[in-house]
Amino acid sequence: MKPVTFLVALTTVAVILSTVSANPYGGWQPIENIHNYRIQEIAKFAVAMHNLENNFKHPLRLVSIRRGLVQVVDGMNYKLDVMAAEGNRLDSKGSMYRTEVHVRLGAMELIFFTRIVKGLN
Repeated sequence: MKPVTFLVALTTVAVILSTVSANPYGGWQPIENIHNYRIQEIAKFAVAMHNLENNFKHPLRLVSIRRGLVQVVDGMNYKLDVMAAEGNRLDSKGSMYRTEVHVRLGAMELIFFTRIVKGLN
């Protein structure tokens, strides 16, 4: 592995692990800083993939992340409650959605994205 590639991979792992506090393998733990750049990118990815899967009919935009959980598995699972609104209207408060994204070696996969009424259980 090239030194630069290794450094990028090591930095990515460090950023991911910095969002977790004493996370036992397999258990869901709260994300301490949902404003972390990496968490924001994961939420944006989830909304973008949802829009793509729905052929951009009534596309959503990320408004905010309300809360999140992380799980250490073969990679990391992120379960996020996000507010998302249709279109580019800044006055729209949007709706709450729950999404789960699996991240492994820098690759992300959307597991699900669904509208919800209540927060994380």
